[in-house]
Amino acid sequence: MKRVLLGAVAAAMVSATLGAAPRTADAPATIVLNVPVTATSRTDGTIFPKLGDSVTFGVSFPRSAQKYDPRIQVLCYQNGDLVYGEAGPYYQEFLLGGAMSLWFLGDGAASCHADLYYWSYQGSQKFNLLASTEFDAAGR
Repeated sequence: MKRVLLGAVAAAMVSATLGAAPRTADAPATIVLNVPVTATSRTDGTIFPKLGDSVTFGVSFPRSAQKYDPRIQVLCYQNGDLVYGEAGPYYQEFLLGGAMSLWFLGDGAASCHADLYYWSYQGSQKFNLLASTEFDAAGR
């Protein structure tokens, strides 16, 4: 019985270690817009994403960046003018247009981009861009 229990504990430790393998220092950073399955099968003709939709992003980054708590900033523009901007942790859900923005007060499509980044402090604050993605968002 002890052997079975020890074997099970050892197997669990090995699989946990393999499943949580650290990212290599030279792994490239990436960011992609997560598109829910329900959005790709909408029958009402609406587009994803659009003003008022919540969006998340799939990210990867070098293990060395983890200590800086990477963040995402989402910026949306209409005719070159910033109409919505928000930043938060890389695992945050973003409400396009927020609760109050020029985009929220108006309407129409916007061109957006999301940046995966972190701040470092080496004598002064430094913005470190890891990866970016672009997407279009429809109006209401």
